Amino acid sequence: MAEEQVMRVGSSVCSQSAYQNEGGANQRREYCTELLMRGGEEFSFEELRAERFNQRRQRELDEKLRHLKEVKEQLSQELEEKTRLLLLRASQQQVVHEALSPPTTDSGRPPAASSFQIYDESQSAAAWPAGNSELLDDVFLRPDERGLCLKIQFPPPDCPGETAEDLQTLVDSRPTSVPQKLVSKTTTKLSPIQETSVEANSLTSLGGPLEEDQDQEETETETEQAALAGPAGGAADPCDPAVRQRLLYLGDVTSSPGFHAESRPLPAVCSCLQLGGEVYHIYSRVVDGGSFSIYKGAQRDDCVLIKVDSCCVPWDFHQFNRLRSSLASASDSLPLISCFLFLDGCITVYTSPPDHMFTELTECDDAVHHKAVCLLQLVLQLHSCRLLHAALQPSILTCSHRGFMSPDSVFLVDWSSSVDLDIQQDVTSVQQLPSAQTYISLGLLEPTAPPQLVDLVGVAETVHLLLTNSRMVLVKDDAGWTAEQFSGDEACDMFSKMWRRFFRSLLNAGGRSSLSVLSELKQQLKQQL
Repeated sequence: MAEEQVMRVGSSVCSQSAYQNEGGANQRREYCTELLMRGGEEFSFEELRAERFNQRRQRELDEKLRHLKEVKEQLSQELEEKTRLLLLRASQQQVVHEALSPPTTDSGRPPAASSFQIYDESQSAAAWPAGNSELLDDVFLRPDERGLCLKIQFPPPDCPGETAEDLQTLVDSRPTSVPQKLVSKTTTKLSPIQETSVEANSLTSLGGPLEEDQDQEETETETEQAALAGPAGGAADPCDPAVRQRLLYLGDVTSSPGFHAESRPLPAVCSCLQLGGEVYHIYSRVVDGGSFSIYKGAQRDDCVLIKVDSCCVPWDFHQFNRLRSSLASASDSLPLISCFLFLDGCITVYTSPPDHMFTELTECDDAVHHKAVCLLQLVLQLHSCRLLHAALQPSILTCSHRGFMSPDSVFLVDWSSSVDLDIQQDVTSVQQLPSAQTYISLGLLEPTAPPQLVDLVGVAETVHLLLTNSRMVLVKDDAGWTAEQFSGDEACDMFSKMWRRFFRSLLNAGGRSSLSVLSELKQQLKQQL
């Protein structure tokens, strides 16, 4: 080949001799001597490209570093500003509190009511007492949600005071509706409290110390206490998070294997979720419980179910461990459980045992009577270790089985309504359980009935849904309560007779213990397998 090759390096153009004739052979030079010689070293074109790439990469890193420094400075300034405002807010509250607190005399008694005066700005100036043209200090209070706005003014010692009756008359004569706006300033010079309020941009909203405000606070306190009371108005609600927090504080759930505390908010749930150094792949959400959600996924070769809860109490972790520890060697088919406690919630992970997989109860291909046997076995295990679930339903029940074999067990992935009778010994009747109130109002359960009967009704509702794909409608006849679709007395096959006995036994337990009812039904169903 005999041709001239033109190559550009940097901003220079080098025309190199494409060929040299040495010993009769044509050779092509792979570098430009003038541009590629630096201090006695020769650089190939690849090395020059690498050098330019490194220089460009370094410039990009420098630019990112500069940007991060700017962001850091900006955040630092914002933090200082927020800190200043918080300190200012605390100072303002303290000053107002001191201004509203009645001073004491040398004898330790508060002075007479004439030491300060309260005026309603909606009244005319003529209604104000004379001699108050110059005031020592003003305390301006922003209107609260009830629309009341007062200005408390401290007069000089020589100003005529008001009696307690005058003060009460002035307060009682306030208008029923006051516009939601700040009071106007009537003095030309701002007091220190006013200056603080203006500088803080009205960060706080202060209410007047009126008697009706105290009554309102007492009413709100009574409402909060009523919310903590049980459904029957007696003991505290056993499902209240505050109650459970105190109960778990008495134990040591944080030392249990599988418990992890995270000093960060709940992570967002996407296709991948990293917990405790492990990556969990999320496939779908199977339950949306409002305050919690349950997701199906995998971790390595294991199936997992993940419950993300907005409650910061690891109650599910405690209850499942109670069940697992009570079963000892019989718990091999139950999943492993891990708990991750965050600042604003809790994540519970159920991992399948070796060679097992999870299937939703409604999607399991096994016969309904086999699922019913597994469900009866689960509730037997719960009641034998003094646990109540109190809200059984198919959506929170999952089958654990090997391959396509029949389920080895059925387990629960949500314990929100459950009760631990060992540490909640005050729960002695169904009237204390929120989930039992509907059954009590229908007359199905007596208020003083044992709390375990709620789970018997839950078993009946779950099996009825598996059998008929419809909710159970309760009816009562001469023989007692039963499900409407199984209430007939006409001739039928042996399976229909079995389910008739099944529902009547669960819904009319009477004085029998739940363990005896569950054991008897389990034995009857196993005979049909």
